[in-house]
Amino acid sequence: MDSHIKWMGRIFFLSFLMNIFIELASRKSLISLGLYIWGSPLVFLLNTLIILLTFTVVFVTRRKIFSCIAVSALWVFMGLVNGTLLIFRTTPFTAADLRLVKYAVSMATLYFTWVQIMFLGAALAGCVAFLVILWRKAPLAGERVRYRAGAGVIAFSAVLVLAMTQGAMKTGLVAVHFGNIGDAFRTYGFPYCFSNSLFNTGIPKPEGYGSEAMEAIREEELIPENTYALSEDTKPNVIMIQLESFFDPSLWKNNPVDYDPIPFFHLLQKNYPGGYLSVPSVGAGTANTEFESITGMNLDFFGPGEYPYKTVLKKTSCESVAFDLKNIGYQAHAIHNNEATFYDRNKVFSQLGFDTFTPIEYMNHVERNPTGWSKDKILTGEIIKALDSTSGPDFIYTISVQGHGKYPDFEYYCQQIGEMDQFIRSLVNTLRTREEPIVLVMYGDHLPGFEWSQDEMENNTLFQTEYVVWNNMNLPLVKKDVEAYQIAALVLDMAGIHEGTMMRFHQKFFHDPNEGKDKYLDDMKSLEYDILYGGRQVYGGENPYEATDLKMGIDPIAIDQVVYNDSNLLVYGENFTPYSKICLDGKALDTIFVWPELIIAKEVPEKKALDSKISVWQIGRDKIPLGESKGYSMKRPE
Repeated sequence: MDSHIKWMGRIFFLSFLMNIFIELASRKSLISLGLYIWGSPLVFLLNTLIILLTFTVVFVTRRKIFSCIAVSALWVFMGLVNGTLLIFRTTPFTAADLRLVKYAVSMATLYFTWVQIMFLGAALAGCVAFLVILWRKAPLAGERVRYRAGAGVIAFSAVLVLAMTQGAMKTGLVAVHFGNIGDAFRTYGFPYCFSNSLFNTGIPKPEGYGSEAMEAIREEELIPENTYALSEDTKPNVIMIQLESFFDPSLWKNNPVDYDPIPFFHLLQKNYPGGYLSVPSVGAGTANTEFESITGMNLDFFGPGEYPYKTVLKKTSCESVAFDLKNIGYQAHAIHNNEATFYDRNKVFSQLGFDTFTPIEYMNHVERNPTGWSKDKILTGEIIKALDSTSGPDFIYTISVQGHGKYPDFEYYCQQIGEMDQFIRSLVNTLRTREEPIVLVMYGDHLPGFEWSQDEMENNTLFQTEYVVWNNMNLPLVKKDVEAYQIAALVLDMAGIHEGTMMRFHQKFFHDPNEGKDKYLDDMKSLEYDILYGGRQVYGGENPYEATDLKMGIDPIAIDQVVYNDSNLLVYGENFTPYSKICLDGKALDTIFVWPELIIAKEVPEKKALDSKISVWQIGRDKIPLGESKGYSMKRPE
C-alpha cells in the first residue's frame, strides 16, 4: 500500500506538469495560463485528475517508468497538435479530428514546407524509436505486481474522476454541450473538453420525447403541406453556393486593405435580399456549415466538434433540401471544385438525396491559385452544365474552394476573394441570359483562419458571415439575419415553397415566432433526434428517404475507340479529364491526359492490351476510384 501511495503522488505531480504544458501550448502565454489557473482552480484540478487517470496503468505493470514516459508522450503530442492547429484555425483539437487524419495528411504541404514536414516526420520517428528502446532498456519495478490491488486502485480512480466530472457538470462548473467550442476549451481545459468530444457524440434523447410529442410538433409546429403557390411551369431553379472562407474585410476593425475586394457582392447586397448568417465554425469546418444548410439541422445538439458527415451520415440517410425538392419534381446536383472524397462527400451526398455529384475529378480546364486550390471560375460552366442536363427544375448545391487557407498574408486573402467576387459576377451575368426562373443564394461558410478575436469584429462575433439572394423573380427585398440551418428554409419561403419537415418547421417559426426561441430550439432538437436516432415518429415510424444511386459527373465518360501502336495504348472517347486512368482488368496504368477525347498509356505489352478488358476510371489523388466507363475489348488481328 505504501508503494501505491508513493506512485499516486508521483503520477499526480506528473499529471499536474502535463496539464501545465498542454494549456501553455494552447494559450501560448504564461499570463493567460496563470489567469486560467487562478480563475478556475477546481476546473484545473479536474483536468489534472483526468490526466492522472491515464497514468494509473502503472499499478498493473512492472514497466512503470516506461508507462509514465509513454503516457506523458501521448499527452505532450496531443498538446502540441492542439497548439499547432490553433495557429491555423480557431477550432481546437477534438476527437472528431481523428476521423480526418487522412485529409490532414493530404493537405500537409499546404501548411508546412517539405523541410518542416521532414523534420516533423523525423521527430515522430525518433520518438517512436526512443519508446521502443525504452521498452527494452528501462528498469523494471523490483516488487511483484499485485494485479487485484492495482485494478482496485484504477477502478477507484475511475469512479472518483467520473463522479467529480458528473458533479462538475450538474453544478455548472463545466458544460456538457458547447455552443462555442473554442471558448469551451479555453474555459474548461483541453483534457476535459477532448474527453467530452471523445465520448459525447450524436444527439442525446430529449426529455419528453415520444410519439405524442412528435405528433404535437407535426400538427402544430409545421407550415401546412402543399401550400406553395407555384404552378408546374414556374418552379424556380434553386442554386446554393457555399463560398469558402468568404468574408467582408470591412467587418474587421483592423482591416489593413484600403480598397473593396468584393464590389459586386456589395452591389448585390444593396439590391437583393440578404443579411448576416450565423455559422457553426471558424477558420475550418466547411462540412458542418454545409450540413446545417443542406439539412436544416442545428449542429449545437451534436457532440462537441462532431462532423455528422463522419458519424451518423455514413450509415443513415437524412431528409435534406435535395430530398424535399425532389418530392415536387426537381433534380438534385452537387458540385465541388475539390476532391470528391474530402469529408466523404462521394458517399454522404447519396445519403442526402443528390442525383449527381461533380467533383474536381470530373472537371477540365481547372486553374489553380498560388497555394494550389482550384479557382472558383470553373464553377460557372459546371453550374450551367447541370442546369442544361434536365428539362425540369434543378436544385444545385455548390461548394467553392478558392478562398481556402493557408494564406501568406491578408492581402493575398483579399486577392482571392476578389477573384471569387469576379466569379460571382460572371455567374450572375450568365444566369441573367436564361429565361427560366432562378433563385441563387450565396454565402460564406466561415471566417478565414487568421488570429483575431471577436472584439475586433464589427458585430463582436467570429461566427458570422453574410449571404445574398440574387433572383430574377422580383422576390421581396427582405433583410433578415438567420442561422446556417435556417438559410434554405428562408430561401424556399421567399420562393413560396413549403416542403419537407425541417424546412416547414423553420418556416413556421419565421411566420409565428411568438412561441419563443426556447420552445423552438427544444422542438428542433426533438425533431433532429427523431429523424436521425429515434423512431422517426414524425414520418409515421419509417424513414421515407432512401440513399440515392449517386452518379458522378453530369456527362458520362465513354470509350469510343482503342488503338494499340508501338507499345502505346491510345484511348479515344468523351469527357476525359486529367484524373482519367486507363485500366486493364481493373488495374490502373500510368496515364497521360492529352485532351478530353484522348488519353494514352505507354509501354503496355501487346498481349496484355489485347486480352484485357479496357476501361477508364476517374481516380483522385487518394487513389480511390470514383466511377468507371463501360468496358472495351480489343480484338486480335487475324
